[in-house]
Amino acid sequence: MRRCIGLMLVQGLVSLGWTGSLAASPPKIVKIGDLGSKVGVLEGYGKYQRMGLTLAVEEINAKGGVLGHRIEILSEDDESRPAPAARKAEKLILQDGVKLLIGAVSSSATMAVMDVTRKYKTIQWNSVACAEFMRTTKFHKYYFSNQPDARMQARGVATYILEKVGTKAYVLYTDYAMGQVGVSDGRQFKMAFEKAGGQVVGAAGVPADARDFSPWFDAIDRSGADVLFLAFSGTDSLRLMTQLHAFGMTKKCRLAGIDCFLLPQDLPAVAGPMEGFIQITHFSPHDPDPNMKAFNDKFKTRWGVDANIAAGAYDAVYFWKTAVEKAGSFDADKVAEAHEGLCLEATHTGRQCIRMADHQVVMDLRLYRVQQGKSVPGARIAGSDAIGEPLVGKNPLAGFTWDIKQKR
Repeated sequence: MRRCIGLMLVQGLVSLGWTGSLAASPPKIVKIGDLGSKVGVLEGYGKYQRMGLTLAVEEINAKGGVLGHRIEILSEDDESRPAPAARKAEKLILQDGVKLLIGAVSSSATMAVMDVTRKYKTIQWNSVACAEFMRTTKFHKYYFSNQPDARMQARGVATYILEKVGTKAYVLYTDYAMGQVGVSDGRQFKMAFEKAGGQVVGAAGVPADARDFSPWFDAIDRSGADVLFLAFSGTDSLRLMTQLHAFGMTKKCRLAGIDCFLLPQDLPAVAGPMEGFIQITHFSPHDPDPNMKAFNDKFKTRWGVDANIAAGAYDAVYFWKTAVEKAGSFDADKVAEAHEGLCLEATHTGRQCIRMADHQVVMDLRLYRVQQGKSVPGARIAGSDAIGEPLVGKNPLAGFTWDIKQKR
């Protein structure tokens, strides 16, 4: 009887033109995790990672979300250290139920998180860290990266330096006792430069807590190097460049580094010391490339500042969304498989494709020269030339030594 009365009531309301639901259904939500450095040396990278993925999520949600779900972002601070990063990753996966995890920022933290995402079968995208182990000995099926790793960047910058700048290089790097920042960049450059026919005339690791870099300057000066390759990042790079300039070292040899050495936002503060610096990277807000310009324009409209390399997190969200829709599911195994070989046309640098063998995004790299606090584009290196052969499960440091080889 009650059922009949209820049905008659609904029919009556419909006959009067009512088309709403009796009780609004709550929107379906899918959660993704943002794991990045919020304070400290690598704070800038974590901040821009969050901005990049937020921009993507806002665009996607405005168009209906993914598989009928609105995306919700949950953020945690990786503290730029492996143990906290792994602990936060477990929290995001097990407690919060994220289906995608973007991060961490430092290489050592990212590799610790990779153990977690492998264990709990969770899609992980890396858009900042660049140690060579992540697509070799640490690789797993749920891990993807659109950050060119140290091996890719070293191959490109070493060849350019040898052809255009000089044949002798000194490598100065951050020697992290429990990390990879600086160490991986330095050793990969040494390997690539020597393989291309150049001579590394000296190399030194600077302790991570160093504030005074001058004790290393005399050895660099006496080495006879044409080029000083610097493998540092964040605020360490700012201090180093200021001191190199104060001691006249920036006039004695050319300086070079990879993308994480300094972000575009930091260049004006050290415009003088950085003048002429050679940096390899995949993005610059000052590049007239139409894809970069279009992305930077909308990034700046949203946030009021220029984008940087950490904004690759924007593309990571879109790769994941596309793979989810291709799989028709949020199931990690199905989504991982759907990622493989996937290409996107409208990324922040144009067309990008995921290589099936090691889940590394193939993208072109650019050599920039710093001029008056801005990165001026120079040579372009095809992604297919820079990426190198897949080394999944193999030691990417086979044959490496810090020993200085004497030129015969």
